[in-house]
Amino acid sequence: MRKWYEMEACNQGPIIGGQVYLVRNIMGYPFEAKMNEEEQNALMAAVCYAVRQSEEVLQKKFVFINFSEVRDYEQQALIGKLAIPPQMFEKGHEAGILISEDESISVLVNGKEHLCIQVSCPGNHIQEAMALAGQVDDCLNQYLKYAFSKKYGYLTSSPLYMGTGMSASYLLHLPYLEKKSVMHQIEKQISQYGFTLRPHFDGQTEAPGSVYRMRNRKTLGLSESEITSALEHLAGQLAEQEEALARQCFNEDRLSQVDPMYRAYGLIKYARKLGYDETMACLSLLHAGDLYHIWPEQAEICPFAVMLNMADAVLSASAEKNISSSERGRVRADYIRRNLPVLDASEAVSS
Repeated sequence: MRKWYEMEACNQGPIIGGQVYLVRNIMGYPFEAKMNEEEQNALMAAVCYAVRQSEEVLQKKFVFINFSEVRDYEQQALIGKLAIPPQMFEKGHEAGILISEDESISVLVNGKEHLCIQVSCPGNHIQEAMALAGQVDDCLNQYLKYAFSKKYGYLTSSPLYMGTGMSASYLLHLPYLEKKSVMHQIEKQISQYGFTLRPHFDGQTEAPGSVYRMRNRKTLGLSESEITSALEHLAGQLAEQEEALARQCFNEDRLSQVDPMYRAYGLIKYARKLGYDETMACLSLLHAGDLYHIWPEQAEICPFAVMLNMADAVLSASAEKNISSSERGRVRADYIRRNLPVLDASEAVSS
């Protein structure tokens, strides 16, 4: 089964995909920071039961992964593939995750809150993700009693999630805006609306692959629809600006835009050793080439999926062993050669 981040919609515009997660705590249990091991295990069992009882409604097959039974790089791989929000992960707890086959739905148990229900979607479909997250939430609530206050909404250990307990975000590919050196200005403007715009990968000040995450930073006093509507509006504006800049650059000198894309393809398709940063830069160019119809129509290039799958921890998880730093460049290059198609140069759009 194809994963959500392998879908064509991830490559059809500056908006790569979206995620919604709902933070919930369960009545009868202390907040996670004060839970003992017995309570953590009891909560995991209760949540697993609730999900499996609801599985027919959700029409998804879920696998449960107990973090105490997997290696550290396997946990990090789940974060790298966006199944776990890193800000919700609490290392060392009796924790686990229920995850659907296509990895679009996950339920993190015993993270920094009791539950984190997450739904991911390809492309610009945050409303559909919100609707599905609500469906999962309602199904679990039939078997689990949530901690809720009429005055404050859902009760959470962090005030950041009080109210709706919801966080919504979009992943955006913004190489042309980035080149114009306006990202800092855009970040300041977006913050005025209660949202953040940060580099997605590695939490760096610079954005590997020119991928950014836009997320709400306020939940109290706002409804779910208000948050997602504002997110859609702001992300749509950024996407329009990115596309306008790209069209301008292509109209001024198309060959100067296309040539680096083919060079990037040739480098990572045939290299025998690749560093992380150079690979991300090349994949960003491939993503732009896919978006602006540079590659032959039959070529199935999924740059964002490759970005996720060639990260250090994900490579180790795929190999089922901890890959040393000296081996990673070779393993990364091997993975990319296997997963990038061979392009028919006779059909390439080069001018």
